[in-house]
Amino acid sequence: MKEFERNKLPKLSIDDLTNEFMDNINNQNIMLIEGIEFLIEEDFENFNINLNIVIETKTEVEIKKTFEAKLFKSKRASFTKADRLKLFAKINDIKNIGEFMANRMLLYRVVFPDDQFKVHIRSINKSLKEITNKISDAVKSIGPDLEKSYEICEEVKEERRKMRKEEWELLHRLWNYDMDYLSRTFLYLKEFIEDIMMMADHIKNFAEYIQFLTTKYLIFK
Repeated sequence: MKEFERNKLPKLSIDDLTNEFMDNINNQNIMLIEGIEFLIEEDFENFNINLNIVIETKTEVEIKKTFEAKLFKSKRASFTKADRLKLFAKINDIKNIGEFMANRMLLYRVVFPDDQFKVHIRSINKSLKEITNKISDAVKSIGPDLEKSYEICEEVKEERRKMRKEEWELLHRLWNYDMDYLSRTFLYLKEFIEDIMMMADHIKNFAEYIQFLTTKYLIFK
């Protein structure tokens, strides 16, 4: 996990603080995604370590406080203060969803039904990692290159559409296993799939908001 020095934060610009915040949240989300991979491999020790890091890490709070203080003091900015705050809030929601997922996944130690189920989980988890990194790139491209940011968001939306197909395949397999539909394993796996897609849907909606900002602040040639 990337470390930051608290004393350098007040020296950063609003853009730099936004990027620092995005990097911090992205690193935590990647830790969550790698934790899912440990779960697939039944490496429960590293699974627990990763998810507890996601839950316990609070370094983003210092960045957020510094950002808000600097934003309210600023007289001029390339984006309105309201847009900046909403952008920050959407980044922070990634942390909130990730923390929720981590807490829920730690409730019960599950073993996946078969190797084919693991294949589909790996595929959807790989896509989640891809859109997580892409939304980070899109945020950091808003300042220097709005058009690039817009294009990256299109890639996020397309990858999320692929994930939806995987979701239905996983749910179809899950409902056709011979197991008690009220069992802890069934409920855990169902909610596990839904939580991954909840994160994916938030990232997709975030991408659409970034595209809204680009059309607001950029005159397309």
